[in-house]
Amino acid sequence: MPGAPSQPTPEPDPAPEPDPSPDAPRVTPAVVTRHTDGDTAWFRLEGGAEEKVRFIGVDTPEVYGQAEPYGKEASAYTAKAIPMGAMVWLETGAEMRDRYDRLLAYVWLESPRETSDAEVRAKMLNARLVLDGYAQVYTFPPNVRYVDYFTRYQTEAREAGRGLWDLEANPANAPPTTAAPAPAPGSASANTTVYVTNTGEKYHASSCRYLAKSKIPISLADAKARGYEPCKVCRPPN
Repeated sequence: MPGAPSQPTPEPDPAPEPDPSPDAPRVTPAVVTRHTDGDTAWFRLEGGAEEKVRFIGVDTPEVYGQAEPYGKEASAYTAKAIPMGAMVWLETGAEMRDRYDRLLAYVWLESPRETSDAEVRAKMLNARLVLDGYAQVYTFPPNVRYVDYFTRYQTEAREAGRGLWDLEANPANAPPTTAAPAPAPGSASANTTVYVTNTGEKYHASSCRYLAKSKIPISLADAKARGYEPCKVCRPPN
C-alpha cells in the first residue's frame, strides 16, 4: 500500500557453535568456592560436593610455612583468574587423587573445544601459570597428558624472563626469605631435578640414554617419596 512504512529486515540467526572435536577433553563444570594458593583451590561440583583441587602438572612457590619468592604473586594470579563464584571446567587425570586425598585436575577457564596448543594456551589455568612464569612444571606419572605442552611453555617463560625466571636472572629482585638448612655434605639437594618416564620405575639424570622415549621432570625428593630408585646407569658409585 502506498505510504505504508517499510518493515525492518530481520537479523539472521547467529551461526551455531561447532560441535567439540572427538578428541576434546572430557570436563565437568564446577564453581570456585575458596582460594588456597597458586596451585590449589576449592570448587563445588555438579551435585553439590565441594572438593579441594590440586592443579595437575604445575607447582607454584609456597606461601605457608617457609614462604618462597613469588608465592604471594602466584596466589594472587590464581585468585584473579578464578574469582569466587566463577564457573570453570575440571578435567581429571588418570590418577584421580593424591596422597592428601585432593582431587587432581586441569582447570579450564572456558570449556575446551579440542586438544590443541591454541586451546591449552588460551583456556587452561595450569598452562597460563607456567606461561606467565608463576609456576614450574611438576609432573607425576600417570598424569602426563599435557607434559609436552607445559615443558615447552616453561622454556618460553624462562627465555622471556617472566615471573620466577626474572628472579633467576636478577636474584636481587627476590624478597628475603629464611634460609633453608644446608644439605648434609655429599648428599644431593632435595631440589635437584631428575627425570622419569611414562612407564618406568627408576629416576634418571638428564643425559641418561634410557630417556630417549620420554623425559618427565620431577624433583629428587618427590621421586624418592613416590618409590622411584636411581637407574643402574645413573646410580652413584658406592
